[in-house]
Amino acid sequence: MEDKNIHRENGRVIGGLILVAVGAALLLRRMDFPIPDWLFTWPMILILVGVYTGFKHNFQNASWIILMAIGGFFLFDRIFMNVSLEPYFWPLFIIFIGMVFILRPRRNKWWDQNRQQFRNDWKDKWNYKVSNDDSGDYSADSNDYFRINSVFSGVKRTVLSKTFKGGSISCVFGGAEIDLTQADITGNVIIRIEAVFGGAKILVPSNWVVQNEIDGVFHGVEDKRNYANTAAMNTDKVLVLKGSAVFGGIEIRSY
Repeated sequence: MEDKNIHRENGRVIGGLILVAVGAALLLRRMDFPIPDWLFTWPMILILVGVYTGFKHNFQNASWIILMAIGGFFLFDRIFMNVSLEPYFWPLFIIFIGMVFILRPRRNKWWDQNRQQFRNDWKDKWNYKVSNDDSGDYSADSNDYFRINSVFSGVKRTVLSKTFKGGSISCVFGGAEIDLTQADITGNVIIRIEAVFGGAKILVPSNWVVQNEIDGVFHGVEDKRNYANTAAMNTDKVLVLKGSAVFGGIEIRSY
């Protein structure tokens, strides 16, 4: 809780400093100071949002890198008018995303602690593979944790564990659908989500409490559960969604 408050305070301070800097730049421009025009373009907005997101989350997710990379790429053309990089954006962006997946450090302690278990259980997990499903990668998972990477693809996963401990989802130009309706939890369980031009759909039991801590840029988190038909919420079963979304969305549903 203390770390969370520190990060929130850092985000508040950095957000204030960014607003002060923007206001000062606008004031100097009105006073006819030689302020470059590229400071007032949309790529610069992406860079500032990336700086804010990075400080707020202690630079522990990839969204700030992606925002600053996209902003810097398009800003380059505005600084150097005789150079045009825009035709190369998509090939370079896809390469960049691939490098982020390869080089980024593992953030989740549970992944390091249970890496060998994942290796040992990999074969068992795929025994649940549904061969006649052609809508994407579909499997049932009885492990206590899951880790999903969806790049230009769709992944469906049904979690069967009665002692579910959490997981992570990374979607880049892809989607993931996680069915937790047959799983069970005790206390607070965290699912970390990073969605870049992608999204995730999470099906949860109707009596779970879902706590949204997702932030990002041009994103949405929608709780589409029908509360009129749900059972009384069990405060001992709390699913916490953490992470970030850039041009992405997360949808929460119950049967």
